[in-house]
Amino acid sequence: NPDDSNDGGAAVETAPFTSPKVEELFNKIIYLDMVEVHLLAELINEKMGLKISDAERERMARGGGGGGGGKKGGDDDEPAPAAEEKTIFDLKLTGFDAKAKIKVIKEVRAITSLGLKEAKELVEGVPSTVKKDIKMEEAEELKAKLEALGATVEIA
Repeated sequence: NPDDSNDGGAAVETAPFTSPKVEELFNKIIYLDMVEVHLLAELINEKMGLKISDAERERMARGGGGGGGGKKGGDDDEPAPAAEEKTIFDLKLTGFDAKAKIKVIKEVRAITSLGLKEAKELVEGVPSTVKKDIKMEEAEELKAKLEALGATVEIA
């Protein structure tokens, strides 16, 4: 048993259930930025038919896992988010330059994974929320992209 004391961590690193296919895919995913990872996760959920509620998304964005925490009772949990610094934001399209409408629609499609018709309706129906429950860094990045195309955007 001298091997057990020296190689405790090594067995975890070379997991027997890893396949070359999965490892190759992981090596590609690791180079995606946060926006692309988020879009990938949404695409996987959509294709697999998984529905994630807004509350679950917010909990995941905060880094919280499943239930089973020490505190019980809904009344104690409600005031806590108000006391914390806001970490989840919505990206709201408030207007756009008429000449840039097509470019804005294309960017909204890329951001939201909506179809052409849905993205067009979202853009034409300003003010409208383009993306909900995102981190400030992602919101600022998307805002800069949209504003560069001639859109007016606010982060709420």
